[in-house]
Amino acid sequence: MLLGEKGLEPSGNFASRLLPLLSEPWLAHLNCELSFCELSPPLDSSAMNASHWFSLAAQILEEQSNYDAFILLQGTDTLAWTAAALYCLLANQLSKPLLLTASQLPLGSPNSDALANIQFTLKQATQLKTGIFIAFNGQLLPPQATRKFHSEAFKAFSAVTLTNNSAKNFSSGFLTVKELRQLATHFKPNLLRLPLIPSLNDAWLSRQLEGLDGLILEGLGSGNAPPLSLTFQRLAELGQTKNLPVGLTSQCWQGGVNQNYAASNALQQAGVVALGKMTPEYAEVRLVYLLALQKLNKIALADVFAYWLDPCF
Repeated sequence: MLLGEKGLEPSGNFASRLLPLLSEPWLAHLNCELSFCELSPPLDSSAMNASHWFSLAAQILEEQSNYDAFILLQGTDTLAWTAAALYCLLANQLSKPLLLTASQLPLGSPNSDALANIQFTLKQATQLKTGIFIAFNGQLLPPQATRKFHSEAFKAFSAVTLTNNSAKNFSSGFLTVKELRQLATHFKPNLLRLPLIPSLNDAWLSRQLEGLDGLILEGLGSGNAPPLSLTFQRLAELGQTKNLPVGLTSQCWQGGVNQNYAASNALQQAGVVALGKMTPEYAEVRLVYLLALQKLNKIALADVFAYWLDPCF
């Protein structure tokens, strides 16, 4: 990022600004050689979407025999989404470590955390044998369970509790480089993530659900909802007639969904899938991944419901 007329904006030639800050003795001690590849034109992370996730996954798979490790640098705003998406797309296929990092302040800014995060990530990349992680502020975080919780502090990311961090994606989920590139060009799912806030207008909301490929609801507390009878009736109809996947996460950062209260019963009756402790970010990208598999006829649309709930949560 460099300062432009409208504020901080993405800029190219990152390697030319980074390499002078990495001393040759330090790199020699790591015993690594660096190669750089960057998007052209540069992209603000807030503009990233599923097409970019598929493209990145395809490039990494295509290059994995040429490198010992991969590091992805991007902005913090969508880092959790990108990490979760690459976990979904690559966890079963990538035999090299992949680490994602970013910074709260741009490289070269006073007191920036960028160089420290990059150096930590480089060090981890030379030590790990495999695995996908977010490397940030001296921590290795699970890509499928990490969220950005602070817009300014250097300790900006935190992970929710995983039940089983060793669970893998199902065997039908392998995507080839050709398929990933095809999806990057031709697959643009229409998803909505909706917090169930107290002031929602039921009649209005029930009319806004047409044309969706999937819906992630954020429930109150442990998965409760305001009384939205018309909306839940419409969701039940769309589930029955169009197999619309609707999942439920919690607006709380920890604890997830357990639906012990009567206030969650209407969601259960509407066929909404309770996603446990899954983060909304991972719920979204896992749904994108499943819908991509369905588009390629690797799974049936009805199977999306069964596979959406990750055993890690």
